[in-house]
Amino acid sequence: MKSVQTYLNFSYNFLVGSIPDELGMLEMVQAIDISNNNLLGSIPKTLEGCRNLFSLDLSGNKLSGQIPAKVFPRTDMLTSLNLSRNNFEGEIPRTLANMKHLSSLDLSQNQLKGTIPESFTNLSTLKHLNLSFNQLEGQVPETGIFRNINASSLVGNPALCGTKFLNSCSNKGKLSASHGLSKKTTIILIVLGSVSVILVLVLMVLILNRYTKKRKPDGVENSEPDYTSALTLKRFDRKDLEIATSFFSDDNIIGASSLSTVYKGRLEDGKTIAIKSLNLHQFTAETDNCFKREVKTLSQLRHRNLVKVLGYAWESGKLKALVLEYMENGDLESIIHDPEVDRSRWKLSERINVLVSIANGLVYLHSGYGFPIVHCDLKPSNILLDGDWEAHVSDFGTARMLGVHIQDGNSLSSASAFEGTVGYLAPEFAYMRKVTTEVDVFSFGVIAMEFLTKQRPTGLTEENGLPITLSQLIEKALADGVKRLLQVLDPTLASNVSKEQEEIIEDLLKLALSCTNPDPEDRPDMNEVLSSLLKLSKGRKILNP
Repeated sequence: MKSVQTYLNFSYNFLVGSIPDELGMLEMVQAIDISNNNLLGSIPKTLEGCRNLFSLDLSGNKLSGQIPAKVFPRTDMLTSLNLSRNNFEGEIPRTLANMKHLSSLDLSQNQLKGTIPESFTNLSTLKHLNLSFNQLEGQVPETGIFRNINASSLVGNPALCGTKFLNSCSNKGKLSASHGLSKKTTIILIVLGSVSVILVLVLMVLILNRYTKKRKPDGVENSEPDYTSALTLKRFDRKDLEIATSFFSDDNIIGASSLSTVYKGRLEDGKTIAIKSLNLHQFTAETDNCFKREVKTLSQLRHRNLVKVLGYAWESGKLKALVLEYMENGDLESIIHDPEVDRSRWKLSERINVLVSIANGLVYLHSGYGFPIVHCDLKPSNILLDGDWEAHVSDFGTARMLGVHIQDGNSLSSASAFEGTVGYLAPEFAYMRKVTTEVDVFSFGVIAMEFLTKQRPTGLTEENGLPITLSQLIEKALADGVKRLLQVLDPTLASNVSKEQEEIIEDLLKLALSCTNPDPEDRPDMNEVLSSLLKLSKGRKILNP
């Protein structure tokens, strides 16, 4: 009975009706998770009776009405609040900023209106904020958490303005305000002006196209792609990279695959870099246009959990390379499987931190840019760790450089060079070449299981000698109970797991298993995965105060 009072978990239980008022009578409850059900109605005001509440997750229901302004400030112990994927409307209560311990707030995918409360900038404990896919408007605050907020946390609010990845607020409404024009008149003027601009642009394109055809010289099939739009990426000469890598010496190789070789290098200014030299047998001249397109895309991607692309080098038929930020602590593949690596630091909390970082990077790739970017080859060797042991996703442009990308949920690749990695491939991609963001969700689930068990996803056998996948191994272990679950864990982790943490590991493996569901429609998306991981991260504090 004591565990029920401290941690209520009714997620994915097909609950219907409304949230019971009696919930507020549980004064000692510390965490409530009623996510992913079919609950209706509003949040009961009696919830303010849960004065010891650390974490509340009501996401993925059908709750509606306004977010009650007076409920949550009364529960001033709250560190995590998730109300995403509901039907809440009205404005964001400014009193939410009174919760002085709040570190994670997710209000995404609702129908919230109005402006973002300026008072959120004073909430120094707030580390994760997601306001995406609402109807918010006006200028985004510039200080506090908004100083480094990601695009994925604000996307889906067309009327917001003011950050580096949104429209400027300077000219917004200037015409109608200064001249007192009616809204209808303003719309008519805008439409007429837009049509005029489009007509002028079409005429200019036709004239330019005709002029270009007349002036086009013969024999320019292998002319260099135009990289003028990728001005934020530096172009390196081949000589620069040869000097940096001692002429691509084998001694400087830090990674290799059939598609590329990665070298450690040092520039003349002393900066250490990684050079990913693409295999020209795979990346033939026919892929030049894809390479050009992806350089343009890579120049615009900005996220703390993606490996930063510093520049590129291109020489027709001789060199295609990307210059990347160097990651001091290597890749996750070595951390999991290299017998010489000291894994004593990899307690449960550290492993969850890495998974949160990976999920953050994937959320940005899937929904934080102008179109979804699918990695297609996510695996431990593509997860790199910096000097602070924070994880960064790398190699996210390779598949697209070979023409593998989304269009109507299907791959358009005519190249056979890209095959992915056995064990991490979602079945719909492996067998039907169908590319959706769920492909990466599958790979993430495999990585999470591999990180927790130190078991590779292939080459496993049962006691009777029959082959078994890592997902099947985890599924059977979960069904057999905690003792069996501990037996399949990485021994380093299992030896340091407390009784309270066993429940977190069980939930974590259930989440990973759901990511590897054979039916992509039954997998959670990366936003849901990240939300669940953050909840489990807070669970460490709930169960081990």
